Amino acid sequence: MEEREKRENIVAGVVGAFLGSLIGVACVVIIGQLGYVASISGLIMAVCALKGYELLGGTLSRKGAAISMVLILAMTYFAHQLSWAIALAEAMEGELGIWESFRAIPQLLKSGMLERAPYWGDLAMLYLFTLLGAVPTVINGLKNAEAPETPLITSSPAEAAPKSEASFYPGERAWTRPMRFSAALSMVPGLLLGIGVVIAAARMNTPIPVTLAGLGCILSCFVMMFLALSMQQASQAEMFLYVRSAGTLWRVELARLNNLDTYRFTNKIGGALALRWDKLNRDEEERARASIQRAIGLLTSGQVLPGSALSRIVLPLTDFQLVKENDWYWKGTYALQSGKRKKLTIPKAYPDFTPVPGAEPCREPAPFHWKLVAGALALAMLLGAVGYGLGYILEGGGTPSGPAAKRGELKALTPDSAETYEIGGLRYQVDSAFQRTAPDTYQDPDTGTDYALGVQTGMDEAAAVESLLQPISDTRMSSSYDHFAFAHVDAEDTLVPLTATDGSIYQYEILTVYFTNGDAVHKGVALLEDGVLVEVLARQDAGADGDEVKGTILYMLESLEVTGPVQVEITVENYQSLFHLGTELGLEQTAVGYIKAPPEMFGFDAFVDAHVPYSETPEYLEDGTVLRSAAHGMEVEVTITPSGENAAAVVDGIYEEMVSSGLDIVEEGVTETFFQEADDIAAKQAAYWEDNGTKPRIAILYADRKQDGFYLSARITYSLEQLDGDYPALLAELSDVYGITLPEVDPVDLP
Repeated sequence: MEEREKRENIVAGVVGAFLGSLIGVACVVIIGQLGYVASISGLIMAVCALKGYELLGGTLSRKGAAISMVLILAMTYFAHQLSWAIALAEAMEGELGIWESFRAIPQLLKSGMLERAPYWGDLAMLYLFTLLGAVPTVINGLKNAEAPETPLITSSPAEAAPKSEASFYPGERAWTRPMRFSAALSMVPGLLLGIGVVIAAARMNTPIPVTLAGLGCILSCFVMMFLALSMQQASQAEMFLYVRSAGTLWRVELARLNNLDTYRFTNKIGGALALRWDKLNRDEEERARASIQRAIGLLTSGQVLPGSALSRIVLPLTDFQLVKENDWYWKGTYALQSGKRKKLTIPKAYPDFTPVPGAEPCREPAPFHWKLVAGALALAMLLGAVGYGLGYILEGGGTPSGPAAKRGELKALTPDSAETYEIGGLRYQVDSAFQRTAPDTYQDPDTGTDYALGVQTGMDEAAAVESLLQPISDTRMSSSYDHFAFAHVDAEDTLVPLTATDGSIYQYEILTVYFTNGDAVHKGVALLEDGVLVEVLARQDAGADGDEVKGTILYMLESLEVTGPVQVEITVENYQSLFHLGTELGLEQTAVGYIKAPPEMFGFDAFVDAHVPYSETPEYLEDGTVLRSAAHGMEVEVTITPSGENAAAVVDGIYEEMVSSGLDIVEEGVTETFFQEADDIAAKQAAYWEDNGTKPRIAILYADRKQDGFYLSARITYSLEQLDGDYPALLAELSDVYGITLPEVDPVDLP
């Protein structure tokens, strides 16, 4: 039974911590929107979450503190992210909703569109204040919950007063359960309604009013937390013992009384919330009764002055008068020495007890408080309506503003006549009135707008979006930068379908960056099949019509037609950016990259293709002459090696370098060099250990003549403990592209 109660307390405490943390979320968002530094909200977050745990869970245990801290850290990050998302959505003037902004923040940080220093600085300060609030609260809570055990004192003080007949009424914890869960459940309607509204608002990309309506509903949870505070006191009914002695009602705090040396009755933990009457054995109960009667006698006889610590622990409810009674509480007042009266609420959790003669005593647990839950729902709807109204006002009465309000549906601007051009296997059309100023660059003579078309291969949707957003990174630090906008604000995905003139379906989008002087930069991208990305960049001055410029870009993209294998010129500037998954070769795990060839190999700047495992972080070494990449437990390093001999000499030279570098070579794992003289191809296997003989490695050394005196050399390394489920497919692809049968080895599960 005790274990069950502990589990119930932890569950209730976690709910309380979550509800409390939402207060912190609301504070971070609201204070941030008001333009102030929201760091101090972290302190509110920590205190509210931990106090929420105590309110619903009763005691802040070590396990409860750990769970609460994890929750606090997660909710602090969520609050910070939400605050930035709202600010970003407002700055974009409706171009992105809050939910889209929330999801886009990591990508915006990565691309440099959001400044990292303020973002991470704000988060660090928020966490600092969160810890400043959490650490003292946890320490204090654990002190109260786990008071140290002290020796039991059984002797009675010499000044003890005579005992008098008294009736004792301990609290029954089981009787508090309906009240505790009524209070907890009263916070759920606002929470569920608020989360539902916020999620719906985010998915519909709706503006600020609906989001604030959801936050208003969530705010009702905290209002209910304070309204139901008296009901929360019921969860602590077992802390207090009511005693009627000589016609006077007394309230005794068991734990605090047990902490007084001369009144100690048990050596059990005696923290402020931990000691309960039902945990005492018969002898401890008798000693507790004796201590209480002794204290009452001393207080009654005047030997202990009013206002002392004992008088606050064994509190006389003199002349207690019942003011109000319901199914859950007695509410009344008692007299103070000054003549004033003080209010007191007593939960109906004390069997056979009544605070005043003639009242109906407690016979059974109080019922569940359904009216409290219904009231919570009504309050959530009311505060949600208030939040919506506030958002409506903040948004300017619901009137759209900025470029999104006046922009209609984007349509291609078809010219009266057009010229057809080709670029590396692609055909496209341009208004014949435009002047060609450079290869694939054109100018509208009427407006002076320049259009430039470019092509990249090996791109996926993420890379296409990154290319689309590049103008923002290039211009956002300019003093004349104003804002940016997408052609399709209501699309769920960044790229939307585009049907080309020949019936092909592409993915595309057009981004516009606006400047304060009226100029604009437009970037349109279209992602074709096989990873081909077409980009059109247009620069327009204040005198041109932006919709016409975007219509022209759309026309150029719609006119795209693939006429053959698309090829892109490889240059010193772009060769590293052309690293891509080799889907055009039917590869699913292997990338195609390019490395610089030695100048003497061709007599001019040239590049050689290299095949390595596909990863997000390939390494270009030795000024771009070496490419290294690893995935699925296999690493491949490729370069061009000059040699006046043959492929076997190249492979043997690589092996000698391994030996001389001090590697822990396993002689049994080294094979003879395989050499195919007709094709001048060689391979050799070597095995060695890394990390002081704890990690086994197998390396396949490979060389293939590309031109007289120059060999493409590769070192293919197996990291046996990292081999995963995609390793066999990668192994098969590497065997195909290198034209050799690479050995298949079993993964090693190292301890």
